[in-house]
Amino acid sequence: MVTNLPAEAKAKWAQVVACRSTQEKIKLMREFLSLVPKHKGTSRLVANVKRRIAELERELEESKARRKGGGVGFALPKEGAGQIVILGPPNVGKSSLLASVTNAKPEISPIPFTTQRPIPGMLQYQDIQFQLVEAPAIVEGASEGRMGGTQVLGLARNADGLIVMVDLSEDPVKQISMVLSELDKAGIMVKKPEGEVEIIRRPYGSGIQIINHGVLVDCTHEDIRDLLSSYRITSALVKISGKVSLDDVEAALFSNSVYRPTVIIANKSDLPNSKENIALLKDYLDAEWQGLPLLVVSCLRNEGLKDLGKILFGMLEIIRVYTKEPSSKEPSERPLIVKKGTSVIDVAKKLHSEIYKGFKYARIWGPSAKYPGERVGPSHILMDGDIVEIHC
Repeated sequence: MVTNLPAEAKAKWAQVVACRSTQEKIKLMREFLSLVPKHKGTSRLVANVKRRIAELERELEESKARRKGGGVGFALPKEGAGQIVILGPPNVGKSSLLASVTNAKPEISPIPFTTQRPIPGMLQYQDIQFQLVEAPAIVEGASEGRMGGTQVLGLARNADGLIVMVDLSEDPVKQISMVLSELDKAGIMVKKPEGEVEIIRRPYGSGIQIINHGVLVDCTHEDIRDLLSSYRITSALVKISGKVSLDDVEAALFSNSVYRPTVIIANKSDLPNSKENIALLKDYLDAEWQGLPLLVVSCLRNEGLKDLGKILFGMLEIIRVYTKEPSSKEPSERPLIVKKGTSVIDVAKKLHSEIYKGFKYARIWGPSAKYPGERVGPSHILMDGDIVEIHC
């Protein structure tokens, strides 16, 4: 069941949403928590709000430090087909991985915490590139701000995907459980949830628009509108994917959790005790994190790395689409990178508003075409390697 908060708590949350001052927002959130009944049904909500308060407090402190000249942000502009952040404890080989598979020249040193700032490099995969970013080391307590952990986890939150590295010369289970625990505390999920809800508030007068690409378990669109109305939300875009309940919709009002697809890389497979530790790691992942891909490598010997690009491509669930002008014989050399499940009309929207508005039909060559040059409508779903010729 949804939490059935009292009206005064819902009214207080409406004030939180409307507030623009970070300091005032923290104050209102604390007032909101004091109005929330404490029982099993609200435990998830309370945990989400407390985590958000902690994040806002750290952001406030970091903002004050920057104004005093105490630091620069970690944000890096995204490049290529996706930004992948490399995370891990000290000395697991993050710099060695970056140097092995990209054009970057990071300093490689046995001294812990050598990397102090994010270092980017580009990994070539067929005719596209992925941007790999080596992050400073993560330690226990990173989610609470220890050793610059807030900035590192912020980098991870903004990425398209993650690589979590462990060292096979040490206990890999202890390392991986620590990193995944810190990600979880920061609201970063590494396993794809059954369903996802995104609520985008819009200017007043737009109403509640629901885009449902999933399955509603125990509710209807009207139930969702009623729930949002009880929180004084009358204008928003609600995006639903996967299997979603009314509980999930309500949780999305309070949680800022994000899903980031993740691959585990176990480094130093060339060392004597690596086989035993590989077995321990596999058992742990099978029991606790089934479905997370594992790549066993030796960055020193450049072994096991050839499939990294392929793994990242599949993990991000993207495809390459090549556009072609009706008057041209050859398609574009550079592909358009889109998500799996993208339709022809989605591509038209990305290319140009006039192309989208004037769309008549498209011709398709490639895996999704029944025959070369098949004429299709706007809802045709594209596949990796398709060539699209749009007619207006």
